[in-house]
Amino acid sequence: MCGNAATLVHMPTVASRDLRNHTKDVLDQVSEGATVTVTVHGRPVAEIKPVSPVIRTSFARLEAVRILTGARTLDDTLAADLEWISGETTDDLGPIA
Repeated sequence: MCGNAATLVHMPTVASRDLRNHTKDVLDQVSEGATVTVTVHGRPVAEIKPVSPVIRTSFARLEAVRILTGARTLDDTLAADLEWISGETTDDLGPIA
């Protein structure tokens, strides 16, 4: 409950008008883990809560092998470019001044 407070310190419930006037304060509280109930004329109509992290439940077999073995593959074009420039060096330029 916010009342006429200029800042919102504790807000498990916030009136829609106060939400409009103090959106940043409400979102700051939510980003810190609070769940806020929004009311209209004293009746709860919505909850604002932190976003749940997305957890992958499945992987393609090849992707799982790469993750488990730490293997990384290069794009064919990138691999060719790296091979092409690998013979060149900047050693002859000396130290950067």
